[in-house]
Amino acid sequence: MRRFALLVRGPFHRLPARPSILAITSELPWPLDRGGHLRSFHLLRGLAADFDVRLVAPIEPGQEALVPALSAAGIRVCPVRVGPRRAPIETLRVFRAALTREPYVLFRRHDRASVRHTVSVQVAINRPDLLYLDHLDSALYADTCRVPAILDVHNIYSALVRRTADEQPNPIVGQYLRGEARLLERAERRAATRAALVTAASDEDCAYYQASGAGRVAMVANGVDCDAYAALPLIRHSRPPVILYVGTMSWGPNVAAAKFLALDVLPRIQLRLPDARLRIIGRDPPPEIRALAERPNIDVTGAVPDVVPHLGEAHALAVPLESGGGTRLKILEAFAAGLPVVSTPVGCEGLRAEHGVHLLVAPRERMAQALVTVLSNRLLAYGLAERARSLVRDHYDWRSIGMVARREARAVLRCRSAARELQMQDAG
Repeated sequence: MRRFALLVRGPFHRLPARPSILAITSELPWPLDRGGHLRSFHLLRGLAADFDVRLVAPIEPGQEALVPALSAAGIRVCPVRVGPRRAPIETLRVFRAALTREPYVLFRRHDRASVRHTVSVQVAINRPDLLYLDHLDSALYADTCRVPAILDVHNIYSALVRRTADEQPNPIVGQYLRGEARLLERAERRAATRAALVTAASDEDCAYYQASGAGRVAMVANGVDCDAYAALPLIRHSRPPVILYVGTMSWGPNVAAAKFLALDVLPRIQLRLPDARLRIIGRDPPPEIRALAERPNIDVTGAVPDVVPHLGEAHALAVPLESGGGTRLKILEAFAAGLPVVSTPVGCEGLRAEHGVHLLVAPRERMAQALVTVLSNRLLAYGLAERARSLVRDHYDWRSIGMVARREARAVLRCRSAARELQMQDAG
């Protein structure tokens, strides 16, 4: 009976007062200009409230100035200094991935040997209580020390790549991507079985990793800083109506979605609302996206220092995504800002939001009609925005999500302490 009690409760008195975590990310999670950075930063900041958090992350030339922002959040950065990415090196990584039968996405980041060396040094010096592996890229380092590892997955890589393959018009590229998806599936199963805990952003992703062999899985949702949007009004009085699209433009699905809105959806909306405008926000827009700004009523901003003013000026957020994974931080930001959202079913996967209650969900062929409905019906827009803002306050605020992350990390430590005590009893 005592053995069972230890495993369930854990020996709380044996936990260190301020346990330590060694975290690994494939890039520095700053600035907060993309979904991956937002999740990584806010979860690490949440953990830093109860843990000493050290972060091993590659730093490219010029990124040293970004480190103080992480330090101010209680995250001590252990930099892995790397050079800029170059095409010849990327080509070598493609060949290396092919030769080792590993997915290319696990090789596309910076030199793994340098990261592994820095991790080993930090383990030897600081003897962390937990290893925190940010996304599948970092799961490669689970074997660097004999402490429990938490694997946080932002999405399901294999599903994302498989969807992209299915939409690929080039059959050779599609075949290559389907092979990558199979390799990623294998890597995900391997990572799941090695981690003491897998945390995922949605119930669907949790179920996938549970089926992949993970011993323990917990849902740690994506979130939003609700206070940053609290001053924005629920009713937009300005005209003309502005439709917003937000996304990193170096990612193929975002490029496809932005082009679809500009070339297909906006012209149909303008049949009913001739002065409607489309604003596309996101860093690294390729030439095909920048060229859209030459068309009437379309703005392409590129990267912006702060998306909040744009959310306050817009009348609707459009999310016509056909592929992707995790949960959509852009939707949570719009909810917090009181901005009505129209999304495809794929675009809002993983959220608790309901069609007609918090947002409108429509297939791509009905996206224009749904946007016209929101832009024309102020009462509907207000109701959606009000209920969506309440939803994020209740379930998706980063402060409450940080508490969940800390609770799960403490549970892993308690299980480890209980197992050690049982081993000592058996040895005695």
